[in-house]
Amino acid sequence: MFTPASIVYAWDNQLGYALALLDDLNDEQFVLRPGGKMNHPAWIVGHIAAYHPVIGQLLRGEPVADPKDDPLFGFAGHGPLDDIGPYGSKRTLVDRFAIGHEEVAQALLNTQPSDFTRPPNLERWEKQYPTVEFMLPDLLLHHESLHIGQISIWRRAAGLPAVKLPSRPIRAELL
Repeated sequence: MFTPASIVYAWDNQLGYALALLDDLNDEQFVLRPGGKMNHPAWIVGHIAAYHPVIGQLLRGEPVADPKDDPLFGFAGHGPLDDIGPYGSKRTLVDRFAIGHEEVAQALLNTQPSDFTRPPNLERWEKQYPTVEFMLPDLLLHHESLHIGQISIWRRAAGLPAVKLPSRPIRAELL
């Protein structure tokens, strides 16, 4: 049976891979768009991080602002910008991403079983998922890993080498 701890273990692995993909990049590379059409790391990391607070809100049953409407990282805006300025810096984006990742992990580890059984409190997700429990795998694992994979493909298109998968991060308290 899956538990919040087992999901956090996979979540940590995902973070480790994402950080490895981003580690050797500088601010200029963070907004590079090979071929002019790809999502660049600044947009991808910011987009993923825009969902981190939403996960905690879903688990706590709080109102959720739809991240698709985020003016910089959602889909209602302009898409990826070629200037790092509006995003801050690579360090700012990566720190926000890593901090958000840890906040999600802590929210999952502190969740009560009943928190998973309520419907998602965002209209577009209420229609698709019966409960938060069914929503979370898509949000935590599918959505984020899909975008992390885009960074891997982006690296190849940018002429950068592949990265080695990090050794599994293990939270001793989960085992």
